[in-house]
Amino acid sequence: MNVIEPQSPVQLVSTHLPEGAELVTMNTPAGQPAVIAEDLTGDRVPEISAVYRLNDALYLLVLQFSEGAWRTMARIQGPGYGVTLLTAAPVTKPGRNNLLVGWQIGSIWSKLSVYEWTEYGLTDVAPAEMSYSYIDVADWPGPGGPDGRSELALWIHDTGEAYRTEVLRWRDGSFHPAEDVYPAYYPEVARYYERMTESYPDYPFYWYYLAEAQYRAGVPQAALHSVRRALGFAQPYPSRETLLTLERKILQLPRVAELLRFSDRTAEGIRWGYINSSGSMVLPARYEEAAEFQKNGLAIVRERGKYGLIDQAGMWVVPPVYDSISPFSEHRAVVTGGGDCKLIDEQGKVVTKSGYSYIADMREGRSVFRVEGNQGETVHIGRSGYLDSQGYEIIPARYEEAGDFGGGRAWVKMKDGAYALIGLDGRNLYEYEFEYAGPPGGGLLVCQQQAGGKYGYIDLRGQVRIQPAFTSASPFRRQRAIVNMGEGGTKRYGVIDESGQFVVPPVYDEIRDLGEERLALAHAVNPEQPSIDLNYAIADWEGRLLTDFAYTRVSAYQDGLASVTDGQNTFLIDCSGAAAPGYPKVEGSGSLTLKGDGLIEVQVDRRMSYVTRDGRTIWRDQEPPK
Repeated sequence: MNVIEPQSPVQLVSTHLPEGAELVTMNTPAGQPAVIAEDLTGDRVPEISAVYRLNDALYLLVLQFSEGAWRTMARIQGPGYGVTLLTAAPVTKPGRNNLLVGWQIGSIWSKLSVYEWTEYGLTDVAPAEMSYSYIDVADWPGPGGPDGRSELALWIHDTGEAYRTEVLRWRDGSFHPAEDVYPAYYPEVARYYERMTESYPDYPFYWYYLAEAQYRAGVPQAALHSVRRALGFAQPYPSRETLLTLERKILQLPRVAELLRFSDRTAEGIRWGYINSSGSMVLPARYEEAAEFQKNGLAIVRERGKYGLIDQAGMWVVPPVYDSISPFSEHRAVVTGGGDCKLIDEQGKVVTKSGYSYIADMREGRSVFRVEGNQGETVHIGRSGYLDSQGYEIIPARYEEAGDFGGGRAWVKMKDGAYALIGLDGRNLYEYEFEYAGPPGGGLLVCQQQAGGKYGYIDLRGQVRIQPAFTSASPFRRQRAIVNMGEGGTKRYGVIDESGQFVVPPVYDEIRDLGEERLALAHAVNPEQPSIDLNYAIADWEGRLLTDFAYTRVSAYQDGLASVTDGQNTFLIDCSGAAAPGYPKVEGSGSLTLKGDGLIEVQVDRRMSYVTRDGRTIWRDQEPPK
């Protein structure tokens, strides 16, 4: 007896194509035919939808099973030259699928069609101007949870890798902003722009879109920081007026008052709690250690020798059961306990499938992990790989060393004398055969051609761009790199540009990159002890001195300000190196840190306090023991 094998959807469609027609393949997933089987009529029997090409034109074909045979239900000509989306989701009615087609009309543009089955056949309810560069389709929860209908999140290209995002819902015969699901969707948008601002901190449009995403996600304190960072550029994007309007909207959102750490000396020793911006106690001093509250509203605290997470009401989100907890990065934190490292999410759920000897912070959706002994899913012991945000070993442990991702690339050591840059999928993008080839920075890598030799720089393709001449070298950042010319343990630090020319001569005992295109240059007070008692000056990116060597301590710049100590007082300076007007000078040696609500955390001479910008103290710790 002959058995007739059931035909696949692709085979069925092929029998209904006109002569000379061919099925279109989509880029995502790569090479997949544009064919799906989904119920569009509500009778629980799937229809088969496909897109084919005939005489350079695209056509949507929908087949329906009726009276024991597959018949053509619709054949519609579409625009463009390719397909970026073919899926079904209930958009216009709960429980009834619409057919969604993304017609590719440009390299990063697609026209969206949302087809609804009616008594007259398939009707496209999407407006003619509805297009996107990327799209997400899901039923995101509002305050009352999911409503049974999918929203459309359209990413519309603006400039660089920046996109304007719209989350839309079908209502009353047309599409409208679905503002009630913004808190559910826009944290994902904010994570994207957090990564972009980390990789490109000097691009104002990424800060604008980060601020807008944080505003829509309902995190006003983070949004306020981002919009003010955007306003700090000489040429703000899209305009100063737009940013000021966004700032006013952010300030109108209800804000959770920032809680500040404070310490108390008790019979059991120093304990930590939290006060508000008025200096009033909110959470009593009961913790052995207490970190600052993070942007997600959680703080790491220690109780009875173990670490946990609390919210701003002092409730345990994660009970104190871990030996350590790292700050969150991309909504994941590393915890240790019983000798193992694991990843948790912001609800405290462990997302890794097993324990590891080491896990790094999440960067671009990837965390380095290392396997020692009988750990993890991999059999490569003593090697490193990468986890994704769900805890899966997305790249196996096959490297001797591995670095964090940045700009879609990560540095790895495969074996002695063999290094590579890999992509997010683990594919080798570039390979290098050097004694050492370091992490990339500004398109160049530190290299060492032979053991014990000098360091130079190669480009991404492995060509030497700056000849080996340095006893140590750091990665480039914004066309600058700090190098050392000293021999025999001496220090002669300088700064070079991408041609290898010195911007800052190699005559300093230390040089630090302070961020925001500022450098700290240091001379030792005693040349016989070059690592002790340094005096710092501030220089710009071109090596010009902005101050004398007047500071004994200098912090990194943040939002145009840095904390410095001159041996007598501690104060804030601006990017010109001058004392920032409108901020206090505090007697003693230490540091000042800007907090929310216009407050400043003061750590001076082993004492902690909080002061206002006019110097009024709202809280000060007790006198230290003699």
